[in-house]
Amino acid sequence: MVRRQPRGSVQVTRYRKLIRAPLPFVFRWCTDFREDDNRITDSIYHYRAEILLREPSRIVRLITVPGRERNRATDVEIISVHPPDRWRLEKLSVTDDEVGHYRLTSRGPALTALEMRFRKRWKVSRLPDQDRYRRLFHTVWDRYVSVIESEYRRSRKK
Repeated sequence: MVRRQPRGSVQVTRYRKLIRAPLPFVFRWCTDFREDDNRITDSIYHYRAEILLREPSRIVRLITVPGRERNRATDVEIISVHPPDRWRLEKLSVTDDEVGHYRLTSRGPALTALEMRFRKRWKVSRLPDQDRYRRLFHTVWDRYVSVIESEYRRSRKK
């Protein structure tokens, strides 16, 4: 269902994932932004990332989602890294601006909770299907969690 809302509508969403790996490992993995990160989600969410700036506490990326003419999207992401357990993402886009807060909490020696909160300000009057967006978000993050956990298990065997 497509909802019509006035331009400038603000949407706040929250998500939570449990990851079977220790907090320091999860933090390093989640804040190691690379240009080939799309390899993990390419079959789900197609995009290309170009890193424009990499500093210890800040990363700036240009995200391009392929498409034709009006369906092509280019976003700018500014990620602020706050060790040992937080990072913040600001995304600027033609359709919306978004601020994401990510926080890790240790739940044991090899269990970490990731809490994500997003505040999105829409610049368009017709919002995308939010149920579809939530499903896509969970599918992408379930893939990330699976990769984090398998890389952690592999690192323990070495």
